[in-house]
Amino acid sequence: MVRGPDGPDVNPRAAAGVVVLAVIASAVVWFFGVGVALSLAVGGVVAAVGLTWTAIRDAPSLTWPVPPVRSAPGARRGLSETAWSLRSRGGVPERALGRARAVARHRLRTVHRLDLDDPDDRPAIEALLPPDVVAVLRSQRRPELDLTAFGAVLTAVEALAPPTDRTATERHP
Repeated sequence: MVRGPDGPDVNPRAAAGVVVLAVIASAVVWFFGVGVALSLAVGGVVAAVGLTWTAIRDAPSLTWPVPPVRSAPGARRGLSETAWSLRSRGGVPERALGRARAVARHRLRTVHRLDLDDPDDRPAIEALLPPDVVAVLRSQRRPELDLTAFGAVLTAVEALAPPTDRTATERHP
């Protein structure tokens, strides 16, 4: 299909094929005893459906483009997605704990200029976060956490947010 100045043009060979098919359909219907007017109507319907199908098939996609989702690490959306991934039984999934670690690393690095993996920064980090939360965030293997302990981790990570990132209810209780 070629796009002309007034819109898309249908391929001439495909249009000719559809018209020939419509004439053949009209002739077959007339041959089997249907009146001339009704057989021409059948041919017209076949031509309309065929030409429409040819134009739609060759046309570009009519779907709306989906804008990319831009989310900075450590944003509130990351914590919200983490909260929805939790299960009531079986502890906390590794994916949720990994997201909490990533958010904590990002917030410690950008807001407080601390590295979670640097042993020299551990006293400063423990001054910001409870020691049991720091132990969970620094552990290499997956600790067995229940939802209440993970809730404490999320609350501590949320408290690392800069003052401008807090909601109106957090600023004015």
